Amino acid sequence: MNKIKVVISGLIFPFTMLHLFWRAFERREDVDLFVTGPFTGDWIPWMYGIRLPQKYVKMPNFPLPATSRAVSSKIVETQLPWKPDLWLEIDAEFHFIDKPNATVVGHIHTDPHVLRGWYNQIKGRSDITFCMQNCYREQGEYYLPYAADPTIHYPMDLPKEHDCCLEGLQYDQRTRLVNFLRSRGKTVHYSTGAVYDEYRELYNKSRVALSWSSLQDTPSRVWEAMAMQIPLVTNRTPDLPTLFVEGDHYLGFDTIEEANHQVDKILSDPDFAAEMAHNAYRKVMAQHTWDIRCESILHTAKLI
Repeated sequence: MNKIKVVISGLIFPFTMLHLFWRAFERREDVDLFVTGPFTGDWIPWMYGIRLPQKYVKMPNFPLPATSRAVSSKIVETQLPWKPDLWLEIDAEFHFIDKPNATVVGHIHTDPHVLRGWYNQIKGRSDITFCMQNCYREQGEYYLPYAADPTIHYPMDLPKEHDCCLEGLQYDQRTRLVNFLRSRGKTVHYSTGAVYDEYRELYNKSRVALSWSSLQDTPSRVWEAMAMQIPLVTNRTPDLPTLFVEGDHYLGFDTIEEANHQVDKILSDPDFAAEMAHNAYRKVMAQHTWDIRCESILHTAKLI
């Protein structure tokens, strides 16, 4: 079988959006994959720098120095065993200074809510551009929403230790929400630094998954909570109604007081909570996995 030759490039911390694409492309038997980018080992720049477990360090085919930024793709091209059919720059604040040499070059905006100016530096350079947040998408860009990885985000039969869980960067609005819920007698796990197995276990030990985005974006934890079949309470964002149905797949809020009410609704009605979580799980598994996103990319690039 003639395999599709794919390069993915971007920042390679022990946990990034790039890793989720990486894992999904590796699962495809029709893809020959090459991975490159600035490599930091077990270090990730959360909360001024965190060392994550060594088991999560995944070595790229061609690691660039961790501090690399203004780098030509020609450095990588000399290491490739073939000319790529597709080169995907998965850009969370790293792209090459020139257009890579590939049949199709794709650029993925992973964080347009904070990096739009950065992406505009090379606007129009790629053959296809994907934006992962629809409310920040510009003309000519394809919408490629976040997703869940069924090998990472799945239900586990674990004893419940917390009413709620919010794992992630501790923005002010998230901290206010957590403090309010705790003041109303609820137990909330709230921390930064858990990824992969530890992340999944924390949510599966909780009755409610919480989400509150930073700038009207819909965070990946929305899809991940649904894939783990944990009832989700999230702030309402412009993208959510285009993807899921409130009341069927999640409960939304606009204020801290409403969030508390929605958490109460889930905690007081286990049958409703289980049905909503099951509906969301089925929806995500059918339409919103990283494997489906990679399939969509290859279709858009006209490689399948």
